[in-house]
Amino acid sequence: MQFYIGLGIQLIGFTSVGLCLFAGLSKGDYGQLELIQLVGGSLLFYLGNAIKSRGGSN
Repeated sequence: MQFYIGLGIQLIGFTSVGLCLFAGLSKGDYGQLELIQLVGGSLLFYLGNAIKSRGGSN
């Protein structure tokens, strides 16, 4: 079960980073919201990766 929870968190983080990239490309400039999306999405992705790998070893 931890594997799927970790995978879901990874997907949320990956989507957040993708939205940040899309917003920056469409506006031509990155603001504070995009920075928060980038950092938060990256943290979610790595947190999900840690949860997924811990759940997969059981």
